[in-house]
Amino acid sequence: MKSLLAHGAAVVVGLVLFAMPFLQYGLGGGHTHAGGPHSDHGARHGGHLVMLHDYHLELVEHRDSVELYLSDSFRRPLKPASCTVAYDGRPRTLCEWRSHRSVVSKPIDAQSGLYQLSVGDGEPLTLKFP
Repeated sequence: MKSLLAHGAAVVVGLVLFAMPFLQYGLGGGHTHAGGPHSDHGARHGGHLVMLHDYHLELVEHRDSVELYLSDSFRRPLKPASCTVAYDGRPRTLCEWRSHRSVVSKPIDAQSGLYQLSVGDGEPLTLKFP
């Protein structure tokens, strides 16, 4: 009788251990990066989100300006040490810091911009868009 109970308990434990990964993934607690670095790649301001090195940069285009939202790998907002843009080979224009974003005026006829930002660690970030 003891042998039968021990065998039954071993089978139950084996079934539980076998089912755990399926239950974990099936219930949404499995392979997820929620809260980890680079887990959020959604455009929070209705713009275009790009990755530059270990940073997220969202560009929001308006008729006569562009807003730049820089954030780290956890999507915490960052203020760039500097920010400039050159449209279609024109002279560089400095961005203006407004609250939690950089803003730069854009010529209405501009086709593309070369954006250059530097962050606290001195790492230059360059993006040609579009």
